[in-house]
Amino acid sequence: MAFAREEAYRLLEKALLEGRLGHAYLISGAQGSGVDGFANELAALFLESGSLQVEGHPDFHVIAPGSKSRRLLIEQIRELEESIHRTPEKGPRKVAVVRDADRLMPQAANAFLKTLEEPPAGSLLLLTTELPEALLETIRSRCISVVLHSSTPPPISSREERLAAAMPRLFGSESRTDATAAFGLTRIFRDLLDEVREEAAERIKEDLSAEKSRFGKTTDSDWEEREETLKASSESEVLQERSRLLGVIAAHFGSALRKLHVDGHTTGTAETRRLLLSLEALERLRTSLERGVQEGLALEAGFLELMITFGAE
Repeated sequence: MAFAREEAYRLLEKALLEGRLGHAYLISGAQGSGVDGFANELAALFLESGSLQVEGHPDFHVIAPGSKSRRLLIEQIRELEESIHRTPEKGPRKVAVVRDADRLMPQAANAFLKTLEEPPAGSLLLLTTELPEALLETIRSRCISVVLHSSTPPPISSREERLAAAMPRLFGSESRTDATAAFGLTRIFRDLLDEVREEAAERIKEDLSAEKSRFGKTTDSDWEEREETLKASSESEVLQERSRLLGVIAAHFGSALRKLHVDGHTTGTAETRRLLLSLEALERLRTSLERGVQEGLALEAGFLELMITFGAE
């Protein structure tokens, strides 16, 4: 369950006041949800410091990816652990924040497990990420999950722009709305998703190669497990992009509906009903995909229904 930042903060503040606050939290959310800012707010609450001053607090310790490969290295984890095992300088508490925790190298993640299992007294551990699926299950299971709503929409990808540009041609007043048209939309949609998968596969290959080259001789990590973790992360990205692409189609119909109302049409017109039914067909397709129906079959059937619905008199 995802929370607005204000609601999540209120619940954790209440837990702190009642002595129920956990020792480790995984703060996740889509781009724009403000996971890093929320971690700072929670740290400031725990340390009884102003959120604007918390990063200068002597008992606030943070690490983030800083290497060329954008990885969190075991040296950083060791430095962080050394810091939070020291006696606090102000008050009885200390906070450790791991930003972009999905970028933890296998060796670094494994080293951090002991701290998660046996945290120093008076410490609060906060991990932030936009891709929780990329974290080791052993890390996730030792943290309390806090999922935040996105406060700002993510930037529009080039694929979304291309699909949006094609919508007037696909669903214009003179467009075909038969099986051939549905097949054409399915092909465009799947081609866009294939681009995401190809980019992800290339990134996985490059990341694994870089990690093995740098750490292959110094770690006993299970590289097959690491590859599976990266694949799970990339598939999550694909599913997010698929949802956004479906949103592009829905936005096209929504825009057409708004234009009808601006032009003075009533909700009882045939065109309005047709657009509403098209949105309902699109929602059924989204539901089928979420239920795990094979993607290719779901898209073909869903887009055929959408075309037939849109073309109905």
